[in-house]
Amino acid sequence: MVNIIRQNKLRSRKSKRFYKLFLSYLILVIFVVTVVGSVVYVNIIKALQTEIEQTQLASVAQLRDTIDTLFHELQRTSLQISSNPLLTPFMLTQSGYDSYQAVNELNKYRTSNSFIQNIVIFYPANNADRLFSANGVYEESEFFERMYAYENWSAAQLLKQIAAMTGPVIRPAETVYTTNRTQVSQIITYMYPLPAFSGKPYGVAMYLLDVQVLKSMTEQLVNREGSYLYLLDKENQTIYATNPDLPWQFTDSQQAQLAARTIDGIPYSIIRQPFISNGWSLELMMPTSLFSEKVDQIRHVFTILLILLALIGSAASFIMANNNYQKLRQLVQLFSEKKGPSHHQGIPMDEITYLSNAIREVSGQENMMHQLKSRKGLIRENVLLSLFKNKPHKSEELLSTLELADIRFDYSHYVSILVAIDDYTGFQRAYSASVQELLKFSILNAAEELAQEVGRGYGVSIVDDRGIALVINLQNKDSYRQQLEVFAAQLQTFFNSYYQFTLTICVGSIYAKLDAIGRSYEEARRALHYRFVKGTNLILFYDEVSSQGNEQGSSYPQELEDELLRNIRQGDSIKAEQRLHQLFTSFGSATQTPEAAQLASTGLLHTLMKMADELKVNHFNEVYRESEALSASRVETLDELKIHLIQVCRDICEHISGRRESRNFKLRDEIIVFLQEHYMDSTLSLEVIADHFGMSSSYLTRFIKDQTGYSLIRYLDQLRMAKAKELLLNGRDSLAEITKEVGYVDVSNFIKKFKKMEGVTPEQYRKLRIHG
Repeated sequence: MVNIIRQNKLRSRKSKRFYKLFLSYLILVIFVVTVVGSVVYVNIIKALQTEIEQTQLASVAQLRDTIDTLFHELQRTSLQISSNPLLTPFMLTQSGYDSYQAVNELNKYRTSNSFIQNIVIFYPANNADRLFSANGVYEESEFFERMYAYENWSAAQLLKQIAAMTGPVIRPAETVYTTNRTQVSQIITYMYPLPAFSGKPYGVAMYLLDVQVLKSMTEQLVNREGSYLYLLDKENQTIYATNPDLPWQFTDSQQAQLAARTIDGIPYSIIRQPFISNGWSLELMMPTSLFSEKVDQIRHVFTILLILLALIGSAASFIMANNNYQKLRQLVQLFSEKKGPSHHQGIPMDEITYLSNAIREVSGQENMMHQLKSRKGLIRENVLLSLFKNKPHKSEELLSTLELADIRFDYSHYVSILVAIDDYTGFQRAYSASVQELLKFSILNAAEELAQEVGRGYGVSIVDDRGIALVINLQNKDSYRQQLEVFAAQLQTFFNSYYQFTLTICVGSIYAKLDAIGRSYEEARRALHYRFVKGTNLILFYDEVSSQGNEQGSSYPQELEDELLRNIRQGDSIKAEQRLHQLFTSFGSATQTPEAAQLASTGLLHTLMKMADELKVNHFNEVYRESEALSASRVETLDELKIHLIQVCRDICEHISGRRESRNFKLRDEIIVFLQEHYMDSTLSLEVIADHFGMSSSYLTRFIKDQTGYSLIRYLDQLRMAKAKELLLNGRDSLAEITKEVGYVDVSNFIKKFKKMEGVTPEQYRKLRIHG
């Protein structure tokens, strides 16, 4: 009874060892939670904040592009109106059916764009006080007083505006009373001089733009309270604002895409996206608290999570320390009972010291047995490695060494097998170093066990070949191929089903001599090289793949590579990918050896890297580092290399396409300026212009057609006709002189083109304009 009470007291007492265990666990948990939590916290917050900023920037940029496209459409419409024979000043001086045709034409232009509420054409000199719109013809007073009554704009101001115009003019969003002043609308007025590209416009095309359409486009960006959007012209004057009561304010940081501003004590985040073509800009202003609201929420949740993890870790530390300490106390109690009751009172408070002394007394014999077993395993490994590496042995020494390593070869034929793990880089990423060793050990045990069905098998891990090497002493050499195919298939199926990685199994030739095991192993290694062209998860026999490698190899498909490079320089990623597939099909043909396929694919990789460097690809350094790592690690299959090269081709094509797109606006302006400066040259032709800009005639024609809506020749004729009309109104030059001055050679051809575009001959035009 006394002993039982003494034992219970012993179990209930906790020594310093318990508190050391608890403190060590607690420090480890707090350290891990603090370090890992801090790293994850910083990266998550930073990534989330960057993502929010990029999302907002992309949204504003998308709206900017949409608005830019709308105004480009207005410019294109103005060019079409300027060249429409039914809308010339001469035709608009008529009445009746001609006026009806003009209204009908304008209505066609209006219905093609939902942004346009109405289109108005006004030629003060020809039509006096008549304005032509998409819904009728109005007197000047009727239009400005009854149909569209501006608060701060009148017909007189419009006339002054036309006289001073040198290019498009826009009036900011303003209140306009329509339909006999019974309705109120918000309208942006966009004015374009007529004729287009004329130094002295004598008319104007006015586009009355519905602000409601613009408002609906911006609702998604300003649906949060306190968010405002501004459309600014190149002078930073407000064209449209979602909150006119809070005017836009100039800041020193207005050139930055993302800036900060404080208004009435409230911090705001400003997103600015400039227009490339006309100098306008789009600004989104929202309270910084809304901008970073999601980040703040994640920050609070993450802080609470870290605190909970710390508390849970502390509780877990106490539980683990207590469990380990109780097991330690049980061991101490067990040893003390074996030594007798007299040892109960003498148990030290430090249990580790007590157990170390007790175990040392009985561990001598066990250590000797363990050393013996370890030595036998080491001997077996060294013997097998020497056989695979074909090191010379004396027969007597070899037999005694095999016997010492417990290796028995009872049959007369031998074959070496190499079991390689596919996608070894992914295998290393998926498993820790200890688990990798465990899986290799499992492969070794499974292979030796399955080999018992065809003879005796012994294996060893081979670091260089990323797998194991196995020698099988075959019991029946006649059907050994079928037996080894079954053996390999079972091994592949097991590890693919349970561990989700595949094995390529390579088999050397069969030999009747023990000292030929090394030769068979080298053949298996040679067969492994064919994995590069044949793929993974296969069973490769050396005698089969070597016979294919001896066939005459096909020549390098240089013409396919030339087409690939041509497609890449054109930015055509689809055709480039097709050519790449054809190239790799040629590399992997049955007549190609692994060395030839590796040389061809590596050469192609270097060619693409050189092209990326020459074209100044934006993220070339990242692509280059990835490709260098790819080359250094020697990818296992052609398909794996093909996937990487396809991505490289796409990156280069995207760079070329993006660079080409960014040059479109600049190239268009350069071509237009060139035409305006040289249209009077009679030798000017499509080929001359194309040579000047270093492009083909067909591409130049398509480009001008896309940018202006007209062919280049039609556009050139418009410039010449505009100058011709100006000279006709001066009344001093003859038709022959005018024809020569505007770039035409034949007078009859000039008259024919003039009448086709204006509806009258040059002389009739001069009489109508000068004499009324």
